[in-house]
Formats: sequence, C-alpha cells, structure tokens
Amino acid sequence: MSEEIETTCPACSPQEFVWHDILKDGQNMLVRCQVCGDVHPTEIETEKTIAVRLVISRGDESFKTNALFEETQVITTNEELVVEDQNGEDVYPIQITSIETSTKREEYAKIADVETIWARAIDEVDVKISVQSIGNTNPHTKRVSGEEIYEVGLEYEAGGERFRITRIKIRGGKFRFKRGDKVEAKYIKRIFGRVAYKKGWGGGRTAWSMKRNVRNW
Repeated sequence: MSEEIETTCPACSPQEFVWHDILKDGQNMLVRCQVCGDVHPTEIETEKTIAVRLVISRGDESFKTNALFEETQVITTNEELVVEDQNGEDVYPIQITSIETSTKREEYAKIADVETIWARAIDEVDVKISVQSIGNTNPHTKRVSGEEIYEVGLEYEAGGERFRITRIKIRGGKFRFKRGDKVEAKYIKRIFGRVAYKKGWGGGRTAWSMKRNVRNW
C-alpha cells in the first residue's frame, strides 16, 4: 500500500485538500490525485519553529533553557506539554504556570508573542506532607513521579513515618477529602494526614480514641 497525503490538486481541487498517493518522496514530492488521477509535484509546508526562553521549577530549585515551539502555536496557563530544548538533546514534561509577553503576563498567547514561559516540572515533583500526631504536626517533603497517585484514606510513608491521608489540597486551592478520592502527585499542593499506629497498639485503640477516653476523677 502506497503512502498517502492530503494536499490540493491543481486539476480538480485547487482550493480544498484531497487525498493523494505519494509516487516520489523527498523535497520534490510527486503525487497522484485519488479523485481525478492527475500526477503533479507538491510542496509540503512545514511549521516554522522558534526558541523561547523557558524557566522550569522543581521544588525550591529552578533552571533556564530555550525550548522549541511552532511559531503559530497558542499556549495557555496550566497546559501540560512535553517540550524539547533548542539543541534537541533533552525533553521536559512541564505544566505552564505563567506566560510573559513583551507587555505583561497573559493567560494565553501565541508563541510568536511570548518572551518567557514559566513552568514546573511534572516528571518528578516534590510533594509536601503534613502529618498530625498528638500535640504536633510533622512536615515532610517527598520527591516522587508526577504520575504517582495518592488516595484519601490510604496509608503511606514519608520520612520514616507512616500516616493515613485525611485530605489533599490541590493546586488552585480546592480540597479532596472523601475516602477514595485520588489525585496525581503533579496536581497536589499539600497532603494532610494523621499518624497511622500499628494494629494492636493500645489494644486496637488509636491515640486519639485513648485521649478522648481519659477521665478526670
């Protein structure tokens, strides 16, 4: 089966694209129209790419690079992309956090108008965790895959401490707190949990239930 391409036909469809069989590939492509059978050369327009300054943050660290984009491409904040650096050596899965043009910051813009893209890496992310125990809250930070899933009600470990998730704050300010709610790490602002004590500790009672059952005589 020959390769096919959509392009205009000078004989039967000079304005609209129709399917053609590729007879000769390369810079001077030769094609045959599937509608009328006309054989003719054609040129395939390629999108012009330009390099745009990109600042990528991961946790408390950030670095700068230049990434390639199609000149007519439109980008928006919160959009997830996989971008290639100017030298074609590295690719970065990112989520756009801010777009800077020559005049101001925009929610969306055409690449040709963009001066700097601010983004955060989502291949690996730092998840901030607050674990509550009796009388204090222990902070932890854990670097994980951006696609790792956390679920309200399940037990996890961070900094050598086991905890059960009680709620998850996602980027944008909303909370997930129902048992079974799941969130990918790249969307998490902070996880809140309580220390998960081993079964059998205190005769099957948690520290919280024991505290509530203390009576003052």
